[in-house]
Amino acid sequence: MGLQLFLSSGAFAIVIAVAYWLLARESAGTLLLGFLAFALSIMAAYMIVAEREADLWGDDAQADNSAAAGEVVGTYSIRSPLPIASAAALTCVGLGLVVSPTIAVMGVIAIFALGALFIVQSS
Repeated sequence: MGLQLFLSSGAFAIVIAVAYWLLARESAGTLLLGFLAFALSIMAAYMIVAEREADLWGDDAQADNSAAAGEVVGTYSIRSPLPIASAAALTCVGLGLVVSPTIAVMGVIAIFALGALFIVQSS
């Protein structure tokens, strides 16, 4: 069900991006719609490749809540500043694309550094 949603939404975003370009000839909106289609396609590819062999209790049609009792879903740090710092770095990238490429580059560097910190923190 989820895979069909991402595939159909990605195809719709591609159609809308092409139609927007043909009608408006405006590059920023077309780029954003193209990015939306790309992101949806990445999600669909992830679902096809990585989730193909996942054995999740929620995938079973007859599953109930007691079937998931005791299942370990991950460890989450509730006091980590990394999500807010990541949001600030993404904001710098977006703002930098509009205002100054220097800000965008600094935001990209911060995203890579924060990604490394996420990996270190999760292990």
